[in-house]
Amino acid sequence: MAQLVIWSPGCREWLNCQLDEITWLDRQLLSAGKDATLHRPPRCAGFRYVSHSWELFSHDTTYQVFVSPASETPLNFETVQAEARHVLPAALSRYEQHAVGLESVLRLESGVWRVSVGKWPLQVYIDVPVPRRQDPTAPASNGQLTTLEERTRVPGAPVRGRGAPPVPDAVPDVRAYLERKGEARMAMAYYYQNFIRGAVAAQAIPMIEVAIALDLTGEGAVSDYKKELQRLIWHEQGHARELAEFLLANGLLTKADLDLSEKVAAANEASGKAQSARDRLRYRQRK
Repeated sequence: MAQLVIWSPGCREWLNCQLDEITWLDRQLLSAGKDATLHRPPRCAGFRYVSHSWELFSHDTTYQVFVSPASETPLNFETVQAEARHVLPAALSRYEQHAVGLESVLRLESGVWRVSVGKWPLQVYIDVPVPRRQDPTAPASNGQLTTLEERTRVPGAPVRGRGAPPVPDAVPDVRAYLERKGEARMAMAYYYQNFIRGAVAAQAIPMIEVAIALDLTGEGAVSDYKKELQRLIWHEQGHARELAEFLLANGLLTKADLDLSEKVAAANEASGKAQSARDRLRYRQRK
């Protein structure tokens, strides 16, 4: 199973990247919110899982993104830049709400990588065991490695996102959010259309297709809606696989929502908005 786990020295935290969500390398993840020169989503770099591999991409108009293999040298931005095997350039034009700058993309192979943005480094583990230490760049005391289920947390921290029940007010809070955010309701209905139709072995459709059909700013908008819904339901991330079941079981997404989203998608296709979105997002449908 594909795994990508990030250690952030700036936050002193581990982060497990979800396969169906974008993980943004933003101000919070890199610097714990301290560095105001770093951008917030979607104007920053990020990881996403596409066609059975992890991609690092960047919308950052300020900083280059440096990528180097892990080594025995100290983990800091100077060593990452000095040992960089790949460099994603800064975006060529300003990332605006309806005009995305040229996107730089890099596919990473399995292994341990280092990434730096500005003065802030990260250590990234792709499909490899993760050290059972609070700081993986510090010397190992016993050489132990984590099990798969222990990869996502700092030692001693509670395990999150595995069987935690929804919070008591989750249903009314989510209903109020979706009533207030019509775009989010349509996006989630379109994203989970196969679930709403009751398809066997249903899967969500690619987020980029939702963004194009509904003329959203990008696939990051769908990812952000999912994260906000998980925050409302569980007060934490890590429940992406349970989200569709919760929304449908509690009547928070319905066939009527899907019908509305498909009408909007059809209108966007007829008016040329969908094609404009394809061009804007540099999208090429896979055959």
